[in-house]
Amino acid sequence: MSFNWKAFIDFAKELMDATDEARLRSAISRAYYGVFCIARNKKRLKEYKKKDVHSKVIESYKSSQDKDEKFIGKTLDELRRHRNDADYNEDKKITPA
Repeated sequence: MSFNWKAFIDFAKELMDATDEARLRSAISRAYYGVFCIARNKKRLKEYKKKDVHSKVIESYKSSQDKDEKFIGKTLDELRRHRNDADYNEDKKITPA
């Protein structure tokens, strides 16, 4: 049985009820990875293991002719930027907003 990536999204929602920055940062990170892995699998890129996998998945949605997929790509790209701040930028203040 494979892991259900929606569990990361549900866990992120639980963490968002917190007020401390560590939990908020973790919520952003888990939300991104949950959405990313679901999107990756829908594009049948689960076996793609190269280091550019995040860009490849995002670009596959952004370059789609389907407007909903374009929106998914744009949203995933934005969430990735927030995840990068949460995971790597200790000078960035992370708030519930």
